[in-house]
Amino acid sequence: MVLFYSPPKKTVSPRTIELTIDSLDAFGQGIAHYQGKTVFVKNALPSERVKIKLTEDRKNYAKAKVTQYCSTSPVRTTALCSHYQVCGGCEMQHISAQMQHHLKAEALANLLKKEANYELTVTDIQVIEDKPYHYRRRARLALMWQNNQLAMGFRQLESNQIVNITVCPVLVPELEQLIVPLRSCLNRLKDKKALGHVELIHTESGIIVILRHIKPLIEKDKQILVTFAEQHEISLYLLGETLTHCSGSQHHYYIINDLTLEFSPQDFIQVNTQINRKMIYQAINWLDLQPTDHVLDLFCGMGNFSLPIAQHCHHVIGVEGVQTLVEKAKHNTRINQQHLLAEVDFFVSNLDEVAKKPIWFTNKINKILLDPARAGAYHVMDSIIAHQPSHIVYISCNPATLVRDSKKLKQAGYKIVKASILDMFPQTKHIESMLLFKK
Repeated sequence: MVLFYSPPKKTVSPRTIELTIDSLDAFGQGIAHYQGKTVFVKNALPSERVKIKLTEDRKNYAKAKVTQYCSTSPVRTTALCSHYQVCGGCEMQHISAQMQHHLKAEALANLLKKEANYELTVTDIQVIEDKPYHYRRRARLALMWQNNQLAMGFRQLESNQIVNITVCPVLVPELEQLIVPLRSCLNRLKDKKALGHVELIHTESGIIVILRHIKPLIEKDKQILVTFAEQHEISLYLLGETLTHCSGSQHHYYIINDLTLEFSPQDFIQVNTQINRKMIYQAINWLDLQPTDHVLDLFCGMGNFSLPIAQHCHHVIGVEGVQTLVEKAKHNTRINQQHLLAEVDFFVSNLDEVAKKPIWFTNKINKILLDPARAGAYHVMDSIIAHQPSHIVYISCNPATLVRDSKKLKQAGYKIVKASILDMFPQTKHIESMLLFKK
């Protein structure tokens, strides 16, 4: 039998430490210093005097939680959610919206300076914002049998346990009002342990509920669910090995710029309706679209940017790696044709493996928009640079990959002309951003 060495876990001191918070990091954690070590403190603001207990103690830093506030900051805000102290969903509710925006803009500016040598200040970065609460039109809630009841909600802070929520102020009201009656319905099912999670979606076409189950449901349980769906006028789907429609409409869509974008329940759509609209408006503005422009939309999905852009230029080419999304984009083009100025084409292509001369990269393309997933767009950057577009709008949900790809553009002679933070996820540490590059 082979034995491997495992270093013993370092025990965390149980003693209480009192200190003053100096500043905040990009994730809204308080930063303090104790015995030459940086300490990150959850739910603490600059100037606050707090008593803490360490939750993690490393060589160069430590993490801690507050056990008592000796003094509180005048800028501390009261969390709207009654589950705030235990739920791991929205960790920045004690921080004002203005301060949240500043932290995220500062984090982006610092990262661009450090990693790509772009000179941007916080004041150079515009914030695109809307409602700080009741913005989320899509959410996935975990389901778990715990303490002899079915819990429905989000993970607890630093735990696998589920917070059995009764409210969720970041959800749009139509979804928040469904939480209690839906859980009551699920608790009536005989085989609760068969349930995995539930996904809630709300758009202009109504409410969708997708119930994930890990083994087949009995007919009686299905009927309980169908009756609930009919009473609440929702579209119900069961997700086992396949997605099965059980009740309500199967026609799902959202409206953007007078366009109707149809989608299937498992398709990706932006979770914040208002920020999505403002983001598209700004992208069109930044691209300075002209009737003669040929625009390439990379990672186009089902046409969220492509079709609004096609209302203002000559030709739009959308490229996406998922076949079903491309088919949906083509369908959305057909049903909105009367509202479009441009000729529109969509292609399926793996943008992590771009050929030297892909057929969709035509010589006439003069402006490019890209909205990649968290992995970024590293593998397509060389093709973009070789094509020398006049405008590049890069939307990102991951500052690290955005900065990595921006470095390539800088080396090729591009500079950041405009920058924005998109407040897509208020009350959370997630940073969404948009940059405009020009030669």
